[in-house]
Amino acid sequence: MKKKVVLGLGIIVVIVVVLLAIFLGDKTLDLESDEIANLYSYLGEVDVSHCGGLNQYTGDEVTYDTLSNGNKLCMAYYELNDQVISKDNAQVTSTNDQDVPVCEIGEGIRLAAEEGEETCNYQVIKQEDLANSYRTVYGEDIPGDKSFYISGTEACYLNGDEYYCGDAETFVVSLAPEATIYRLPNRAVEKMNGDIVITDYYLKISGNKCYSSNNTDDEVTACTTLLEENENVDIDSEFVQEYGVLYEHTFKQDQDGNYYWYSSNVK
Repeated sequence: MKKKVVLGLGIIVVIVVVLLAIFLGDKTLDLESDEIANLYSYLGEVDVSHCGGLNQYTGDEVTYDTLSNGNKLCMAYYELNDQVISKDNAQVTSTNDQDVPVCEIGEGIRLAAEEGEETCNYQVIKQEDLANSYRTVYGEDIPGDKSFYISGTEACYLNGDEYYCGDAETFVVSLAPEATIYRLPNRAVEKMNGDIVITDYYLKISGNKCYSSNNTDDEVTACTTLLEENENVDIDSEFVQEYGVLYEHTFKQDQDGNYYWYSSNVK
């Protein structure tokens, strides 16, 4: 009789553990949902002129402190709602040493005009709106930087409590070799602690060689060998899943329950 009671209690315990694992364990989320797509956008774009490109894919752990202030401000800019961005223009006032026509806007701010144009077109963004966007993406207060680039030719400059964004007098030149980058979202889960974790496959191909990160020479030799032996390889989702490196991106909740990017690393 005692054995039957013990056996029955053991079965009940197993059932309870299984139920807890189901209801309290990791919850799979829809990769196609607006929430996941929005969080995934916080990781950046392939184009290196767009906020430095994919800064989270380095092969090492990347956190808030790893990224440059300029790139973080740039990402906050691209997450702004279009409705908070106003447009304006100013007359060309002079030319610089390179004979580029410039407009003086606000205190000490100079924007460039396109060749042959007599006005500079620019955007006006309230510092408060950019600070809110920055907090949305990174869960932190905006740093005190007064200027940052939003592309290779455009920059934003702080004047009072507003940013003026337009063509800069000087350009940012990228010396990165030509490459094709593939990303394949794999899975999104909500962890027991409330974090959302998105995993994806990353693969960079440059000069017919495969690499596992955005800014290192860590080569995926099996992939490179395949490309060298067969020039007509079809690089599809199965190829990226086979030879790409799996990255893990963690998003945490702020005090209001909103998710922000926290860290990225190779899984």
